[in-house]
Amino acid sequence: MQKRMHRQMCNHFRLSLLLVAFVGAISLCLHASWQPTKAWLSHWLIQYSWQHYMATGKETKPWPWADTHALAELNFVQTNKQVVVLAGGDPTTLAFSAGAVAPFNQPEAVQPFVVAGHRDSHFSLLRDVQVDDVITVKDRLGELRTYHVTSLSIVDASEQLLSLENEQSLVLITCYPFNQFAINSNSNSNQRLIVEAMRIDDQI
Repeated sequence: MQKRMHRQMCNHFRLSLLLVAFVGAISLCLHASWQPTKAWLSHWLIQYSWQHYMATGKETKPWPWADTHALAELNFVQTNKQVVVLAGGDPTTLAFSAGAVAPFNQPEAVQPFVVAGHRDSHFSLLRDVQVDDVITVKDRLGELRTYHVTSLSIVDASEQLLSLENEQSLVLITCYPFNQFAINSNSNSNQRLIVEAMRIDDQI
């Protein structure tokens, strides 16, 4: 009788262990899939809010609790890649897309347009940008401003990053270098890549 009870207890214990292991495995899978799912969903919502903004002229938050909105779209002609630019350069905004940095955040204004983004996500494409590449900026009215890249600079983050002397410029900023295998991709970098582009009149 005691042996039977002992076997039953052992079987119950093994079953409990298997159940815990199964639940743990499911939890790990859900956690691993959440980040890609969140990235895909936020990308879709930002794209939708941008299309709605152009169609209606009304600023549309990508999700109800967002404190930002889409305000422009960058198109990198040589690589055929696009990035929707959000309003603001704070960490929360940059977690979801590139962000236009105030007070240089009005694509229609006669002043530089300055956009920052993370090197390991939305601005990872800057590693392929070269001098003389063409970049267009589409505003909420669907109008294009065309720029060609004039310089790529690597500067220390403690230095003054920008002079912004030319009002017809587009300035893109990200951390540098891109390949830091020994360092967590979310860690701070003391260098910045500055891509400067000048406006040209010919539309493409």
